[in-house]
Amino acid sequence: MLLLAAALWIGAAQSQVAAPAAAPQPIELSFRDFFSMPVGPVGLELSDTLRRADGHDVRLVGYMVQQEMAVPGRFLFTPRPVQMSENADGDADDLPPATVVVTLDPQQQDWKIPHVRGLLALSGRLSVQRIEAPGGRVSWVQLQLGPEATRDMNPFELAAYLHKQQHRH
Repeated sequence: MLLLAAALWIGAAQSQVAAPAAAPQPIELSFRDFFSMPVGPVGLELSDTLRRADGHDVRLVGYMVQQEMAVPGRFLFTPRPVQMSENADGDADDLPPATVVVTLDPQQQDWKIPHVRGLLALSGRLSVQRIEAPGGRVSWVQLQLGPEATRDMNPFELAAYLHKQQHRH
């Protein structure tokens, strides 16, 4: 009887030990969640879903915008494939309203990420605020990636990146 009581007490004590907390899963966010629908008389309005995700880790699936010149430490991310001609079009580009400015980890701010075709799933910290870039472009939604974000580059993408870094003029 004493052995059974001891075993039950040890089992109860072990269940009291806290297991290490698992990292929270990112919130699944869709570009459809960015704006309130239907569009009202004042135009596009940020949705409550997007506002609630502000400051949280999110996962977003979309397309990297193909730009003429990569901007170090950042790229644009949209719900559909877009190719920009900044020099020819200037401010008259085809970016959809639900465009996200993706920024790399501060240690990677000098990296130029080569364009990647096809759907991408990105996870990072979402920020919903008005930010004006040096060129005057205003963004309302930003996604900050962590330092591990570029680890999934395929060999061709990594080779292109390294090649560009070696041949600066």
